[in-house]
Amino acid sequence: MADDPSDLETRIAAARKKDKGGRSTGKAQASGYGMAVRMTVEMVAALAVSVFLGLWLDGELDTAPLFLVIFLVLGMAAGVINVVRAARVMTRGPRCGPADSEGDRKRGD
Repeated sequence: MADDPSDLETRIAAARKKDKGGRSTGKAQASGYGMAVRMTVEMVAALAVSVFLGLWLDGELDTAPLFLVIFLVLGMAAGVINVVRAARVMTRGPRCGPADSEGDRKRGD
């Protein structure tokens, strides 16, 4: 019979042995690439919004580069904060359980 369970187990074992050949799985690579894209988008979005607001305020109030510079600095700070948060989540990994609630984090438990 072609659907013999022992045959299936040997094929699974062979596939697992072959997969442990030192190559990383596509899922891990996609996750790393996804995190890199996320960090890039976080930084670019923060900068784009801040530059837009700075230019708009400078146009409305006729204050040439003043608000552009102020909001550019604020946008850079916001982008860096967002990237640091994303990096922390990436290195910490998923957390679950009751210790993950907001109240427990404030107390330091």
